Amino acid sequence: MRERVRYVRNFTYADVNTLAACPVMPYQDPERPYVRAWFASSEGADLEAFNRCLGEAEQDRLETEGGACIMYTHFASGFWSDGELNQRFRELMQRLACKNGWFVPVTPLLDHLVQHRGLMVLTPAQRRALERRWLRSKIRAGPS
Repeated sequence: MRERVRYVRNFTYADVNTLAACPVMPYQDPERPYVRAWFASSEGADLEAFNRCLGEAEQDRLETEGGACIMYTHFASGFWSDGELNQRFRELMQRLACKNGWFVPVTPLLDHLVQHRGLMVLTPAQRRALERRWLRSKIRAGPS
């Protein structure tokens, strides 16, 4: 029986294209051997960050780049107010749903990447690059 890979989220980036921000995901980190596989996500911790990350231009760019977005969010952070779902969020989700995307939970997406590319082993240089990209992203987008 094949061992199921368990994934743990590590970095969160302001870029809608999570694969562009972290092209090595999912990956193993030899400096963190107790986690089998790591992955990154796109920043959408609250309503404002989510809507900014998945705006119309960002959706179009994600589609053009053929990328993937793994959105980190807390739906309790402003998405629902006074008994209604935020209108802008609803519009963006309806627009996104009309695109020719593959909309799946994170595990099937990561399993698909592992099946087609293998589980990457992070090098020290790649770790430094991811950390620098994450720091720049945090400076631009703010904390999650």
